[in-house]
Amino acid sequence: MARKPTAKANPGAHGTPLLEWIAGAVGLVLVLMTLAVIGHEAVFGDTSPPAVTVETREIHAVKGGWLVEIEAINSGGSPAAQVAVEGELTLPGQPPETAEASFDYVPDQSRRRGGLFFTADPRGGRLSLRARGYTEP
Repeated sequence: MARKPTAKANPGAHGTPLLEWIAGAVGLVLVLMTLAVIGHEAVFGDTSPPAVTVETREIHAVKGGWLVEIEAINSGGSPAAQVAVEGELTLPGQPPETAEASFDYVPDQSRRRGGLFFTADPRGGRLSLRARGYTEP
C-alpha cells in the first residue's frame, strides 16, 4: 500500500504560497505604475526647447584673481549639451573683461554649477552673464 504524501513533504502540492502571491502583486503594481508614468510623460510631457539662464551664486577672492560661482538653470522642456556661458565684467575706465565656461550637460528642469575667473574684483563693476549656445544631446 502506497503512502499518501503529506503537505510537509511536498510544499507545492497545495498551490502557490501566500507570500509568493503578495510579492507578485507588489511587482505587478510597480510595473503598472512605471508604465503609467512613462505614458503620462509621453503624452503630456513638456517638449519645449531648452531655456538656459545664468545666475551669480557667490564671489570669492582666489590666488591671481576672482572667482564668480555661477549656476546655469534650464527651465525648458528639453536637455541641452555643451552649454557655453559667457561673463563680461565692465569696470569704470577699463576695457571689458570676459570669461567663458561650458557645461557638458544641463537636463531639462535642472541646475548645474560652475565658475568664471576674472582678474579684477567683479563687485566693483557691472557683471553680465549669458548662455551663448548649446547642442542637442
